Amino acid sequence: GKQWYQRRVRGVALMRFVSGRSRLPNDIADVSQRFQIMKTDKSKDGLPTSQTCFFQLRLPDYSSEIIMEERLRYAIHNCRSIDADNYMLARNVDNNSQGSFEDGII
Repeated sequence: GKQWYQRRVRGVALMRFVSGRSRLPNDIADVSQRFQIMKTDKSKDGLPTSQTCFFQLRLPDYSSEIIMEERLRYAIHNCRSIDADNYMLARNVDNNSQGSFEDGII
């Protein structure tokens, strides 16, 4: 019960972080790109990043699995500026709109 739910919620949060979308497809078959994990040359034990256009999670080297989990959890839960859904919605409504950080659209 509870462990399954927690794993599921963490998986959804990771997919949002990597895809940059606030809403995910109902069916995994609707995901057009393969999920990739890439190694980066950033400093050891740094924060992970994502390349949402390529559906990539980018990880530096970590000194332990616990530190990797902590950094990944922190990045996922504190990165709220990426929302491709709202960007595309605003873009479709007004083609002249560039969007801004204040609008929550980047």
